[in-house]
Amino acid sequence: MTVVLSVDMLSAGQGRTRIVEDVSFTLAAGTVTGLIGPNGAGKTTLIDALTGFATIFAGSVSLDGVSLADLPAHARQRHGLARTFQGLELFDSLDVAENLAVVARPARAPGHLAAPGSGAATGQGTTATVGGAGPRRRGGRHGAVPVRAGSADAEKWGLEPVARRLPATLTHDERAAVALGRALSGTPKVLLLDEPAAGLDPADRHGLAGRIRQIAGRGVAVLLVDHDVRLVFDVCDQVLVLDSGRIVARGRPAQVRADPAVRAAYLGEPADGTAPTQSDVPVKGTGGAARPVRAQAEIRVPRPASGEQTTQSTGAGAELLVLDRVTSGYHEGPVLREVSLTVRAGEIVALLGANGAGKTTLIRTAAGQLPVTAGKVTLLGERSRRAGPSALARRGLAVVPQGRGALARLTVRENLSLAAGRRSRDEIDQVLGWFPPLRDLLDRTAGELSGGERQRLALAVALVRRPRLLLVDELSFGLAPGVAPRLLNLLRGIAAETSTGVLLVEQFAAIALRVADRGYVLDRGRIALSASAADLAARPDLVEASYLGETTPPPDERPSP
Repeated sequence: MTVVLSVDMLSAGQGRTRIVEDVSFTLAAGTVTGLIGPNGAGKTTLIDALTGFATIFAGSVSLDGVSLADLPAHARQRHGLARTFQGLELFDSLDVAENLAVVARPARAPGHLAAPGSGAATGQGTTATVGGAGPRRRGGRHGAVPVRAGSADAEKWGLEPVARRLPATLTHDERAAVALGRALSGTPKVLLLDEPAAGLDPADRHGLAGRIRQIAGRGVAVLLVDHDVRLVFDVCDQVLVLDSGRIVARGRPAQVRADPAVRAAYLGEPADGTAPTQSDVPVKGTGGAARPVRAQAEIRVPRPASGEQTTQSTGAGAELLVLDRVTSGYHEGPVLREVSLTVRAGEIVALLGANGAGKTTLIRTAAGQLPVTAGKVTLLGERSRRAGPSALARRGLAVVPQGRGALARLTVRENLSLAAGRRSRDEIDQVLGWFPPLRDLLDRTAGELSGGERQRLALAVALVRRPRLLLVDELSFGLAPGVAPRLLNLLRGIAAETSTGVLLVEQFAAIALRVADRGYVLDRGRIALSASAADLAARPDLVEASYLGETTPPPDERPSP
C-alpha cells in the first residue's frame, strides 16, 4: 500500500504548551486508521497540528513527500488534506449544494478547513445570490463559485434530495453527511474525521461506517477519531491509542483491544497486570438494556487484592436523586435512553463509561440543565424542573463541573467567600480543614494553582455550600496519576461524615470503584451494567468490555442482517 501521509516524531500544542509528544505514524491510501484515547489525550490537538491550527514544536508532517509543517491551512488543503470538525461547521446561509460548491473553488481558505467559529465556518460575510440565466454562482472579489459543481457532489454523495435546503432545516444526521460531503468535494488524498459519530443514533452510525469504508475504497487515506470505540474497531484497518499526548499502543483492532496499555489508558488500571482478577460475582445487565436498580441491603463480596471479606451497605439513606427511565439530550437528538439511576444520602455512586457515553449529559439532566423528553427525574424529593444554579443551590445541590469549578481571576479566599455567601466563617474553616493545603494558598488566584490544587478548590467551593447532593464530573481530568486517588479518598470520608450523597462521574473505573458504594456503567446512552462497587471491581472483564466495544448491543442497536 502506498503511504500518503507521514508523521515523524511530532510534538505540538497550543501557545507554548506541548500537548502531543513524539508521535509517529503513517496513513496509506485506501485504508482507515483509528485514533482513540481517553478524554484530554490530545487527539483533536493532533488533528489541529496536521491541518495548521496548532503549533508544531518538533518533528515533521509530509503528504506525498511534500512537507506541510510550514504551510497555512488552505495550502495544506490544496495538497490534498481535508478534515471535519467536532462541531458541524456549515455555512448556515448557503444551501447544501452551495456548501459543497465552496470547496469546488476555494477562495483564500476553503470552508472545510476554516477555523471553527470563524465567519468562514458559519457563512457570515458571504454574498447574495447573483440572478440571471444559467447556474447560480456566489460572487466576491476572490472569484465566483459555481453551484453546479456542488450539485454534482450532492448527487455523488447521496445528498441530492436535500441539495436545495438550508442546513438549519436538516436533521443532525443530514448535517453530518453534508459536513462529510463538503470535505470530500475537494477530492482529498487524506481525510481526517474528528468525532463524526457524535450525536448520531445507532442506525445512523451503521450508515456512517459504510460511508467511511466507501471513501477508503476510492483510494482516500482516512484517519478516524471517535469516542465510539466499537465503531472504530469495526471499521478500521489499524488503530492508534493516544494517552497523555503519546502513542501507547498500535496495531490491528483485535491486538489493540487486548493490549494492557489500552486498559490502563481507559480504565485507570496499571498496565502491569495488577488489576483485580475475575470472579463469579453476578452483575446485573450484560446486554446494554436499561434496567432499574433495586436497593441491595448487605452484600458480602471477596476483595480479590487481599482476600479479605468486606461488608458494604447499599441501602441506607434517603433517596436524593432518582432517574426513572429517563431519555434526554440536545436538539440534535437524544443522548440518554431510558436511564434509571438512584443516589442516596451518605453514599458515593460511580457513573462510569468511555468518552461519549453520555456521562456529562446525565449530570446536566440531573441538574435540570437539559430537558427530559421521557421518564422522570426526582431531585431532593421533588420532580426536577429546569432551574438556575442559585435556585438549585438553595435546594441543596452542588455541581463540580469537568475542567474545574473555580473563578480563575479570584483568589482562593475570594472563591470560598463568594460560594459561602452569608454562611459563617466557621463553615469555611471546616472546609479548609478537609483541604489543609488550601490554607497556605488563600491569597493566590485560582489561575495560579496547579491542577490538583484547583480541583481541591473546586471541591471546597462546592462543599462550603453544605449540599445534600454533590454531582462531580470527571474529578481526575487533567490530574497527575497520584492526585486523583487521594482526592477521591478524601471525598469518601466527607460523604460519610456529612451524609452527602455523591454522584461521581468518572472515566477511570479502577480508582472510582475503590471509593464508591455502587456503580453504573453507561454505554452509548444506556445503562449497560449496574451493581455494588465491589461486584463491579470483581468483574473488570465486564467493565472493560463496555469501554472497549465488546458487549452485545441491545436489539434496536444491532445492524440489520
